[in-house]
Amino acid sequence: MAVMKPLVIMLMALNVLSGCALLSSGQPPPEVQLSNVEPAGREGLEQRFMISLRILNHSSTPLNISGLSYSLNLEGHKLISGVAGGLQPIPAHSQVAIKVPASTNLISGLKIIGAFMEKSKQSVDFELETRLSMGWWRMPVTVIESGSLDLSQ
Repeated sequence: MAVMKPLVIMLMALNVLSGCALLSSGQPPPEVQLSNVEPAGREGLEQRFMISLRILNHSSTPLNISGLSYSLNLEGHKLISGVAGGLQPIPAHSQVAIKVPASTNLISGLKIIGAFMEKSKQSVDFELETRLSMGWWRMPVTVIESGSLDLSQ
């Protein structure tokens, strides 16, 4: 029994190290781009949207995404958020366009309107944060796209 304990500890350590090797495979991270936002109706104080995202797989292996969660922030305020599951794998060196549901509430919208009225800017800073779940054994990958939208055009 005394021999089993060190053996079990060694096997557990090897398992953890092999998991770390899988996470740091040297493959380039995926890219997520916001391509469209369409209104999809209203329910109570909640506005629903259909968000079009383009997911780019730059790696030489398929990207097995089991689900994703995302939030769109304008001027530092969370405006739209949503989740999606049951996604198809993205082949190596390819891109896929997906539509996912999203929602916002009245309070978030009022915060954004207040921020715009205070600053009267010609551009709006945005940030799209997407967390991609890659299967049961991997940690989610967080992808952030940020920039500025010119409102004068």
